[in-house]
This record gives sequence, structure tokens and C-alpha cells, in this order.
Amino acid sequence: MAAEGKRSPITFKAMAYSAGGFLVVWAVTKLLDTYFDLTLLADTKSWLLRVWDWLLLETPMPNWSLLMIIAALISTLSVAIYYTRTTDGAYGELHEIERKVYKKNNPQFPQLTDNQTLLMEALAYHANFRKIANLDSVCKLVSLSTQEVEAGLKQLEAKRLVKRSATRGTFGSTTFSLTLAGKDYALERFELT
Repeated sequence: MAAEGKRSPITFKAMAYSAGGFLVVWAVTKLLDTYFDLTLLADTKSWLLRVWDWLLLETPMPNWSLLMIIAALISTLSVAIYYTRTTDGAYGELHEIERKVYKKNNPQFPQLTDNQTLLMEALAYHANFRKIANLDSVCKLVSLSTQEVEAGLKQLEAKRLVKRSATRGTFGSTTFSLTLAGKDYALERFELT
């Protein structure tokens, strides 16, 4: 009864695989012998024997150790190049993320309200197209009341992002333009052509 549960280690499947492998090897050797010139195999064997004899030559530094040193140097160089190329992109992305976090935590420019940001955009638009920005043109561009625009421009003047220029005389007017800090802010925040 104990013999019923055990199987023979040699199965029909294993015998079929070994017989099939034997037939394939026999067929391949016959085909190579018939259709290919096997002098290449003999030439390769003689070349390998000459290389083996060269490796075993007795010199002050054995030739096989010289080949091992060269192989070690080439493999070290390959590993260094591989790691340099694979980690370069990751460090570039990490640097970009760190730069964004730093800029967010350490703003170069003062935080502006929504109205002040609209006014800065309007003044940047005027500067981009070399137009003169006066109170009326800014009001039309941002769709805010005159009082809101005046208050916002005064706040931007206090933050030294905008400067006011007034002309005297019959046709006197007040114009607004960006300071150097305002231009830097506009270049950083808005897309200018």
C-alpha cells in the first residue's frame, strides 16, 4: 500500500525530453556537417589554445593578472558612468523641487493682494507694449474703481514696485511705471513677450 502513493523518479515525460534532446543534437550535427564548413571550429580551437598558452606565459607579471587589472578598471569605469547617468536626472528633479520650496518659504518679493497683482499685471502690460500708464488706462484694463486703483497703486509705491511721475502745466498728468524691483517681479510672475 505504501508503494501506491509513490511515483517513479523516471517518468515518461523525462524520457521523452531526453530522447528529443538527443535527436535534436544528432540532427544539428548532421546538418552542420553536411551544409557548413567545420574548419571554422578547428580554427577557433587553435586560436583559443594560442590565447591559453599566452595567458600562461611566465613573465615578471603574469599576462592573466594584467588582463584582470584591465577588466577591473573597465568595469569600475562602466559602473561609475552608469551611476552618473542614472542619478543625474534624479538630482536635477530634486534640485528643482528644492528650489521651488525655497522660493515659496523665502519669497524674494512681497506678497501682494489680488488687486495689487492685477495692477502689477496691468503695469507690466503697459511696459511690455511701451504704453504710458495713467490712472484711466489702468482702471479700464483692470475693471476696478478709481479709488481701488489709487489705493492699490499707493500700496505698490510703498512696497517700491511702482513709481509715480507727475508733469506740471496745462496738460499735466500723472503716469505710473514699474521700478527695477517691479520689473523683476513682473518678469518672475508674468509671461512677457
